Amino acid sequence: MSLLSEIYYFFLAQETRFQVAIVLVLIMLVLAGVLALIVLRERTRKNRREEREQNIRRRVEPILQEVAFSEQESEEFKDAAQRINKLIQSRYHRQSNKNILNELILYYHRNLGGEAAKRLQELYRQTGLKRTQLDHLKNGDWHFKAKAISDLSNMRMAETLYEILAYTDDDNLNVRNEAQYAAVKLGGKKALNFLDELKSPLSDWQQIRLLDQSLRQDYQLIEEVDTWLKSENESVVKFALRLVRNLNQYQEIDQIIKLLYHKSIGVQIQAVKTCEELSATKSLENLHEIFELTKNVKLKTQILRALGELGGPKEAGFLREVIITEKHYDISFEAARSLKRMGRQDMLQATNGNLTPQNQGIVKHILDERI
Repeated sequence: MSLLSEIYYFFLAQETRFQVAIVLVLIMLVLAGVLALIVLRERTRKNRREEREQNIRRRVEPILQEVAFSEQESEEFKDAAQRINKLIQSRYHRQSNKNILNELILYYHRNLGGEAAKRLQELYRQTGLKRTQLDHLKNGDWHFKAKAISDLSNMRMAETLYEILAYTDDDNLNVRNEAQYAAVKLGGKKALNFLDELKSPLSDWQQIRLLDQSLRQDYQLIEEVDTWLKSENESVVKFALRLVRNLNQYQEIDQIIKLLYHKSIGVQIQAVKTCEELSATKSLENLHEIFELTKNVKLKTQILRALGELGGPKEAGFLREVIITEKHYDISFEAARSLKRMGRQDMLQATNGNLTPQNQGIVKHILDERI
C-alpha cells in the first residue's frame, strides 16, 4: 500500500471533527505557502526595480549634470538625449525606466534654477518625456492625467498650456484641480480666463492654491475680476473677492457692495470681509441693513467685526445696543469684542446695569486686561 493510500485511509478513519480540523490545517498551509510565494515574488520585483533604478541613476546622473552645468547649446542636447534613451532601452521595462528618468529629471529641475533649469527643460523635450506626458494626458486614466499635468507644469512646459486648459473643467476633481493650478502656473494672468465659463465648483483649498499662485505673478490689476464678481458660479465669485482683497482693487467697491445682498451666505461673508479689508466705509449703511435682514449667525458676527473696524461713534452706539438686546452668545461676544477693538471700553463699562447674566459675563471677560 502506497503512502498516499495510507494517509487517505487514516483520514477516513478519523472522526468528523478531526477530519474538518485536518482539512482546515491543510487549507491554511496552502494559503500560507501561496502568500509566501507572493511576498517573495513582490520582494524580488522590488529589489530588481531598485537595482534597475540605481543602475539608471548611476549612468544617467553624470549626463544630467553635464547638461545642467555645461555651456552647451540646445542643438547639442540631441547627443545627450540619445545617450540617455539608449541607457533606458529595455524590452520589458521601457515604460518603467522612462518613469525613473522622469522623476530623476524632475528632482534635478526642482533643485536647480536659472540656465541649468532651462537646459533640463530642453533635455526633457529632447528625450521625449514631454510627448509621453501629453500621451498620458490624452489617453490615460485620471491619475495618469493628473500626474502628467503636474509634471508638465513643474517642468515649465509652457507650450502645453493649450492642452492643459482643456481640462480645467474636467469631470474628475483631481484632474480639474491640477489643470487649473498648472494653467495659472504656466500662463499667468491670461490663463485665469478659464474662470469665465467654469461650471464646476472651486473648493476653498483650491481657491487658496490659485490665489497663492496668482500672487506670485505680481499682478497689479486683473481687468476680468469684474466679470468673475458677476459669475453665476458662487465659488468663482468668492475667489474673485479673494483676489480683490489681496490685490487691493478698490475700483470694484460698488460691485462688492451689491454682493452683500447675494443669495449665497458664503458670498455675503466674503463680501463683508472684502469691505472690511479694503476699508470701504461707504458700505456701512449696507452692512447695517444686511445685519437686520439676515438671521445667519456667522454673517451677523462677520458684519459686527466689520463695523468695529470701519465704524465711528454711530457704529459704537449700535454695538452697545446689540450687547444689551442680543440673546445669542456668539453675536453678543463679537459685538463686545468689536467695541474693545474700537477702543471703546467706556461704552462696555456703561452697559453693566442693563445686561442679562450671560452678557454681563461676556463684558467682564472682554474687559479683562489679561485677555
